[in-house]
This record gives sequence, structure tokens and C-alpha cells, in this order.
Amino acid sequence: MKKNAAKRRQKKITTAVVGVVAGLLAVSAIGTVLYFTVLKNVIGGKSNKIVVTDVNGSEVSFEPEELQAQLDVPTFYEGITINGVSVAGKSKDEVKAQFAEENNKSASDLVNVTFLVGDESIPMPTTGLTVTSDIDSIIDKAYDYGRTSTLQGDDGLKDRYNTINALKTNPVDFVSTYSLDTSAVDQLTRETLEPLQKEVVEAYASGFDLENLEFVIEESQEGNVIDIDKAIADVKTALDGKEYEVVIPVTQEVIEPTTSAEFLREYLGLVSTTTSKTSSNDNRNTNIRLVCEKIDGLVLQPGESFNFNDVVGQRTEAAGFKMAHGIFNGDMRDELGGGICQANTMLYQSVTKADLQVDERKNHTIPSTYVDKGTDATVTWESPNFQFTNNTEYPVAIHAFYADQHVTVEIYGRPLPDGQTIELVGELVREIAPTTVYVADPTMAIGTKSTTTGSRTGYDYKSYKVWRDADGNEIKKEEYFPSHYPVRNAEIHVGVLGADGKVYPMDPKTGAVNAPPEAITPTVPSDTTPVADTTPADTTPADTTPADTTPADTVADTEPTTPPEENGGA
Repeated sequence: MKKNAAKRRQKKITTAVVGVVAGLLAVSAIGTVLYFTVLKNVIGGKSNKIVVTDVNGSEVSFEPEELQAQLDVPTFYEGITINGVSVAGKSKDEVKAQFAEENNKSASDLVNVTFLVGDESIPMPTTGLTVTSDIDSIIDKAYDYGRTSTLQGDDGLKDRYNTINALKTNPVDFVSTYSLDTSAVDQLTRETLEPLQKEVVEAYASGFDLENLEFVIEESQEGNVIDIDKAIADVKTALDGKEYEVVIPVTQEVIEPTTSAEFLREYLGLVSTTTSKTSSNDNRNTNIRLVCEKIDGLVLQPGESFNFNDVVGQRTEAAGFKMAHGIFNGDMRDELGGGICQANTMLYQSVTKADLQVDERKNHTIPSTYVDKGTDATVTWESPNFQFTNNTEYPVAIHAFYADQHVTVEIYGRPLPDGQTIELVGELVREIAPTTVYVADPTMAIGTKSTTTGSRTGYDYKSYKVWRDADGNEIKKEEYFPSHYPVRNAEIHVGVLGADGKVYPMDPKTGAVNAPPEAITPTVPSDTTPVADTTPADTTPADTTPADTTPADTVADTEPTTPPEENGGA
């Protein structure tokens, strides 16, 4: 037993000795490693610091943490400039405050566009242009310069140091720019250049000189057309290219007029004239004179129209018109303005002879004696009216006057070609004979007659514009306005009251009364007066000068059932 116990103690001692030896060997190994890694490195001059080269070319070593802190300062590095201004040592907020004005610039501070139109320089306004600066992003970019690297760890820190260190000898300038919204350029350019454009002005007649009987001619003016679309494109190209101060040459074209004042003065003149003799009635002549005064000197430009009632106005006592013979529902009676149709007929004929466009014309219901049948023209208020249009390319003027019982209307304007003239001619189509209408009158004794309405022959007329050459030879003949003068039948009242108090029948065709002799009162003579027109004809003497035979209106005579305010158609 003792022997076994001794063996167990010996085994424990052996194991302990082995453990001690192993521990000593482990310590020895660690020491060896320390020696070769730490001590040896120290002895050899090596450490974990980062070695960099400064601006003078000398090597400088930093602990990584020390270098990291030096690189991550919250201010701009030395050598950083923005728009040429150093921001070194300043915080980002300080720099943003320093350049705050960059965000407050208006288009007027930045943009200066000048249009060169000929020798004239004209600035373009900037209202509506919007300016935006990128200064804030530029500040961020400048601040971030050198704060990152594509390398990792100590190599990244060393790379950043070298980048920042280089700024001291090679500063980096960050330049801000502006962007401009050019959507308003179109409008601004047009507002600037359109007023400089000028429409070509041809020489034109602004009036008619009644003393010298010639047009008042205004001088022509050259036009100016600017290529605005090109100017807009040029401005946008410059602004898009960041050229904010720029001179834009403007393309323009001068347009010369085709008609001169000198030409018009020589070319325009008397085209046609029509005269007729009036009556000796002072009131009638006064009315004719008033019409002449109202239309005298009137100028119609190409395309303009004349309306008799609009120009002359309503014929009233307040307007100076007098009572004189006029046609009313086919009869003659005194009317305010009676006789004005004679002046209107002269106008109608002269307008026709000047080859102007007649738009409205109507003949009288009773033929006038101062012109040939089919060539007259009536007017009333408000209708019928007389209207015409200047369908030429030149102005026309009316010269109308009354003197010594003659009324004359002249048309001035462009001449007819090759010395040609136009004559207005009326041509009879048919003559309508009147008949007699007998009316039985039970209030009148048998054997008596009374003519209540006289008869009047009716007519249908054609009219023609006859063109003649300078020698008077007929060139062509154009059918013009027709005229219809209605017939008027005589009306005779026949007595059918017998002496015995009875009413006897009458033959409406012959007017014969079927009654016994004793029913006829012998003391009452029968009316044997021949049936005649009791309506006084227009006795205005015809003019000895051949009147213009302007054609009649195409509208047939339709006598109004409601009396017009005035007719004045005699």
C-alpha cells in the first residue's frame, strides 16, 4: 500500500515539473515574439504613424487619429476660392452668408441685351426673365473638396492630405453660374422690335380741294419689316450660352411704296359729269342745292360705299328743306324735300358713266322730264335708297353744285382706259295703254259723270351702258337696270240715280245706264269731258345738254301702300 502511494506522489511531482517547464517554454516563446516584433521594431526605428510630405518637401509623420482630425476641420481649406474670393478658414454658413447676394440678383443685374437696328441701339427689357444661381451647390462642392478619397484606411488619409496640401501652391477656384428662364424672350423681343416696324404707306387722297377741283394727296412712306423671329432665336442662343451681355444685330428690310403722290396728282381727274335744268320753283331749287352741298367734296376710298340717305339725312324743315312737288303713291303733291331726286339722278348717271358699282337704284313711278325714260333714280326716306361702291383701286370724289337753274354732279377719280367714255341709254320695251274704269254712283243723277282719276300711260324700259372709244365709236353695250313705270287707268263715276228716285244698272264696260227716258233728268247735262290724266306731270324743263342716261334699277315699281314720310321723287 505504502509502495503504491509513493508511486502516486512521484507521478504528481513529475506532472507538475512538466507543467512548469511548459509554462517557461511558453513565456520564452512570447518573449521571443515581443522581442522580434516590438523591441526589434523600436530598435530598428519603425512605428504605426503615417508619414507624409509637407509643402516644403519634408517628411512629416502623424498618428492616424491626429491626421484625421487635421483633415476634418469644419472650415474651408487654405487655397479654396469661390468666384476668385478666398474662403479659407471660414465655415460653410459664413461663406453662404458671404455670397447671399448671388441668390438675390435680378435679370436686370445680369442681362444686358441690346438690339442693333441700323445705327440705333435699343435695349431689350428684362421684365419677366427669371435668374437662378447655383452658388449654394458651388459652396457645397468647394467645401467637400479634399474631404473624400477613393482609397481606404491610412492610404485614404494620406491621399486627402496630399490633395489638401497641394492647394497651398495650386489654389482651386470654384465659379458659380446662373441659369436663365428664357420663356419670356419671345414677348420681350416682340415688344421691343414690333414698334419699329412700319407698314408701307402708299400715297393717298385725304380729301378733295373744291376750289382747285383736285384731290389732296398725302405723300407715300416707305415701310420697314424686321425679322423678329431671327432676333428671338439669336437672343435665346446667346442667353443659353451664358452670354448675358450681348449685342444682337437685327435684320430688316425696307419696303418701297409703289404709288407716289406725284403719280396720283397727274393720274386722277374728272371722269364724268351730268347736268340737267331745273324748274323755276325756288323751294324745289333750294332742296336740290341742299343735296348738292351735303355730297359735294365727298371722297370714297377704294372699297368704300355711298348711301344717299346716310349722307344727306332725313329731309326735314329743321334741316332746311322746303315744301315742293314730289311723287307720292303715283301722284304729285307738295312734300318736304320735293325735287331732290333730280340731284340724285344726276349722281346716279355720273356714277354709271364713271363705271362705278351701283348697289341700289329704283326708278320713279312717273317718268321724269329732265332725263330720258329708264335713266332716272328716286330716293325716299327710308326706302328706296340710292347706293354705290367705289370698286376701283383709286379714290373717287363727288363734286355737286347748283347754279342758275342747273344741277351738276361730277365724279373725279381714275380715268377710263384709252380715253373711253360711257353713255347711259334707255330703250323702250313696251308701252302700256291705260283703260277707263266706270263706277256706278247712286248719289249722282243719270246723265252726269265725274272723272276722279286721270289716266297715265305705263312703260317698261331697258337701259344700257354703252362704251365708246376716244373717237366716239361704240365698243360694247351692257344691259343695265330696267325700269317699270306703272300704267294708271282713268276712273269715271257715272250717275245712276233716276229722276223717279230709282237706282238703275250701269254697263261697267261702257258706262251706259239702262234707264227709261223719263228717269233721266233733262236739265242735267252729261259730262262729255274726255278722260285725261288729272295728275300734273313733272314740268321741269329738260336740259338742253344731253343728260346721262344711267340705267334704271332692276327692282320693279311697287308703290307703297303706306305713305312714306316724304318722297321728293319729282
